[in-house]
Amino acid sequence: MKVITTGVLNNSFKADAYTIDPKTGTYKDPLMHWPLRGAAFTNEVGEALRPLIGNYATLSWAPALLYIGADVYDKYKNDQTEYSPNSKRAFKQALFQGLASILLPIFAVKTGQNLFSLFGYASSEQISFNTKDNINKIAEEFVANGNMHAYKKNEPECIAKFKDNVLNRIDYRKNKDSCNNKISRWFLSLEEKLFKKHHDNKNKNTEKYAETTIKELIELRKNLLQPSEDFKLTNHYKDYLTKLKNGQTRNVAVKSVLNKYLHKKSLTSKIIKTCGGFLALGLAIKPIDYFVEHVLLGKVLAQGFESKKVDSKKDLA
Repeated sequence: MKVITTGVLNNSFKADAYTIDPKTGTYKDPLMHWPLRGAAFTNEVGEALRPLIGNYATLSWAPALLYIGADVYDKYKNDQTEYSPNSKRAFKQALFQGLASILLPIFAVKTGQNLFSLFGYASSEQISFNTKDNINKIAEEFVANGNMHAYKKNEPECIAKFKDNVLNRIDYRKNKDSCNNKISRWFLSLEEKLFKKHHDNKNKNTEKYAETTIKELIELRKNLLQPSEDFKLTNHYKDYLTKLKNGQTRNVAVKSVLNKYLHKKSLTSKIIKTCGGFLALGLAIKPIDYFVEHVLLGKVLAQGFESKKVDSKKDLA
């Protein structure tokens, strides 16, 4: 992002000479050049990758926040090549970084991921990729909680229990988002308008996908515990044997293989959503910079400061 600077104040002295470009003689902000510059984008890249790497994306915020802190402090301390502490300059830079490096880029990434999630309606299941990923995540929890083992002698009850779990969780999430999150509510409305035909059958398609998923897990679990000769040649069974050799119990090894299967099942949708996040970020990053610096800060905020100055002069008069 660009640096917002003000005029040089009086009674200041020169900062280190390394901030002067030896070729042009102009100011060269070290925080605006690579590799330091790349630290400002780590949180945005991490959030774009979140569908693939999960909560590890949170770690990407550390270098970005450190960079923003260093940049704000630098702008407080220095006015380009002049050492001249100024809290107003630091506030403007903090506001700029908050909008242009955090809030708006993350909004762009999430919007791109959600829009690309709609490509799921073109699949045979006719539900969004977000819905598929939510169902697979619920299935992971269902497996982790030992429900597959608990209902091993009653498959119909296992299927019914999982389907009820999925529909209740998705309805709760939808109602929660509708009440508390304007962005989610807006996106749900957009999804309904763009795919009205599919959206009307969403619950039916969701239930069908959930039933298919749990039946696949039941079948895979049975094959792991009672493998046929053909199944023994599959990667699933080889992975299962490897986990047993590494000291896992049969129950834990089965859960591990089932979860790996679910991760693979979600891989395509996660890749597509990640591509959507990166595409939206790439398209939005420069317009965001311009909008924040030249419109929000250059006009709106500047006018606010000017009006305060006028009001203060009137009060003094």
